Amino acid sequence: MKTRILHLHDIPTTKCRVDLRLKELDYWVTSIEAGNLASLQQRKFEIVVLDVPACRLKPWLHEANSRFVLPLFWWCEERKPATTAPHDKVDGILCCGMNDNELQWSLLLGIKSFQRRLHLEREYSFLASKFEEKKLVDDAKIMLSKVKEVSETKAYEMMRTQAMNERKKLVEVAQAVLRTNNLSSRNTASSQLKKYDYTQ
Repeated sequence: MKTRILHLHDIPTTKCRVDLRLKELDYWVTSIEAGNLASLQQRKFEIVVLDVPACRLKPWLHEANSRFVLPLFWWCEERKPATTAPHDKVDGILCCGMNDNELQWSLLLGIKSFQRRLHLEREYSFLASKFEEKKLVDDAKIMLSKVKEVSETKAYEMMRTQAMNERKKLVEVAQAVLRTNNLSSRNTASSQLKKYDYTQ
């Protein structure tokens, strides 16, 4: 079965017909103007090729990334300096000067690069969420230790015991502790305000 490529062109390269080059390599190619991306119905693609100038690459990369989780390639004109090209969301760079073998290898390497990027993004997202959970638990532990006048270790043990008894995650108990304390703080502040007569 042929690999499906979405070829998005804005101001396409003048050196060659990108869609024809890709079809010659036996890919199934859908070619549309980048401005029509929002109205695209067919979404079953394996690769996206952006045929846009360097100065317009970043916004179209952002747009493509918001719509697809696919390897993203930039088809550039070779005369562009390399310093204009790099971007962390570009998985590969293609150009008209490449022969068929070079294009095929670049596509294969770009797909591998995409898989690596996706893995790193997922790993980062997982670690970031774990860090946020740890921060919540630490904040709740400190708050509980002050409210109950116990050590932080004891406060942590109290939360852990509650989590096990209620069959909840520790972070859920921590969130409940922080919510309860914020609510009681607001109620205390509200009752203190009522003590004052601002009409005098």
